[in-house]
Amino acid sequence: MHPLLDNRTMDDKHKFFFTKVFELYNKYGIKSVTMDDVSRELGISKKTLYECISDKSELVKHVMQMMFTLHAEKLAQISKSELNAMEELLEVNRLMSTMVNDLNQTLLYDLRKYYPELYHDMMSVQFGKMHDAVRQNLIKGQEQGLYRKDMNVDIISKLHMIRMDYHLSHDALMPGNLESDDMMREIFIYHLHGIASENGLKMLNEKLNQ
Repeated sequence: MHPLLDNRTMDDKHKFFFTKVFELYNKYGIKSVTMDDVSRELGISKKTLYECISDKSELVKHVMQMMFTLHAEKLAQISKSELNAMEELLEVNRLMSTMVNDLNQTLLYDLRKYYPELYHDMMSVQFGKMHDAVRQNLIKGQEQGLYRKDMNVDIISKLHMIRMDYHLSHDALMPGNLESDDMMREIFIYHLHGIASENGLKMLNEKLNQ
């Protein structure tokens, strides 16, 4: 494997190249972006590009893996912060909402349609990490007295992931002429009211009124 494509040795130059390619995919969709487009965007010859990578499928794989890795690192930073469980969950939701809103639906459509195995594998890994993080957050919230003690952590964590999967798998417009952002915000608040203890509800109301 060429060093340019090894995520384990990725430096700022690698991130720059992959980010530039991702921006192309996110703007125009994966299918419509050719290797000629990529070489022009990167300022290298097509010959040089093919010395680094065998084909477009491999490039798509590494570009998307890098983007998911960067998002996973941001999630990890939140979990390592000094925030309590409620604050942490609110921050994670903001990050995930930003991530989803920044993704062009055409990119996700192309990824699902033309690279289904890659999409499935990446989402499985990503959702596995997210599920573990959500589960740990729920346990942390119970220990801090912010979440209900009688809550079934396994069931609630799975319900939370179903909500995220629904957001990623559906079009921007929801039934009833509600925008996706409004719909998902209400569902998230509904979720928080379902898991919060009395103390957690007080903190939630304070946060929502800020």
